[in-house]
Amino acid sequence: MPHLLDHWPQVRQRLLQAKRVLLLSDYDGTLAPIVDRPELARLPPQTRDSLVELSTRLPSGPEFLVGIISARSLEDVASRVGIHGLIYAGNHGLAIQGPGLDFVHPEALRIKDRLDQVYVRLKQELAVHPGAFAEHKGLSLTVHYRLVLGEGVEAVKDTVEMATLPYVESGDLAVSPGKMALEIRPNIPWDKGSAISTIQAALLEYSGTGVDLVMYLGDDLPDEPGFAAAQEAGGIGVFVGPTEQSTCANYQLNSPQEVGQFLHLIQQFLGPNKR
Repeated sequence: MPHLLDHWPQVRQRLLQAKRVLLLSDYDGTLAPIVDRPELARLPPQTRDSLVELSTRLPSGPEFLVGIISARSLEDVASRVGIHGLIYAGNHGLAIQGPGLDFVHPEALRIKDRLDQVYVRLKQELAVHPGAFAEHKGLSLTVHYRLVLGEGVEAVKDTVEMATLPYVESGDLAVSPGKMALEIRPNIPWDKGSAISTIQAALLEYSGTGVDLVMYLGDDLPDEPGFAAAQEAGGIGVFVGPTEQSTCANYQLNSPQEVGQFLHLIQQFLGPNKR
């Protein structure tokens, strides 16, 4: 897969041709390094500075509309990034806020009580598995097992399977793998690609102007629909992580550190912000 920094001239040319760029990214593993516990994930200062610069530029060059689409709750990712005026999408885009955007998927709200019931059960049953814990994110749950040792991982997965089985069989909930985690979400046809399409439509309705280039950066399987949506819009998908992982993205970056380098390259290309 082409490495993005090696192909910067081609990407720079795409930016030169665009008047309005929608720059969207995942948070954990993309903007911020993966850590043992989700509450410890921090946005690197240089990356944050770049996002601030891009989102507050005067339209002397391409206008950048910047957003974060995360598996975290909307409130969590918005507080961690802490940049006013960005588009924030939580729970894989089941909740979105930003300029002209105030969206919560109605089906996710309808199923929330099932999630609450599963969370209560998992909180109790995972207590016997050291290192495992369930995180309630409002419209979805994540069971983390990064700190679980050896055969304990399979025991955690079995616990999750049994706790969710009635709701999976009823069609209300779905369980999917993440990086050393299991995601428990409403079983509705919605993903990060759906969120990107919703954001594009809302921006067009809000401002009367669409975007010329969509870019999405992510590091995990749930990001694949985001790459696909960006490409379907004629844009660019960027996978962050080892090259051996299969992905539909156009380009690859090795780490959140390289994501920071890429954002800095865009800053340099745009020149000083005259706001």
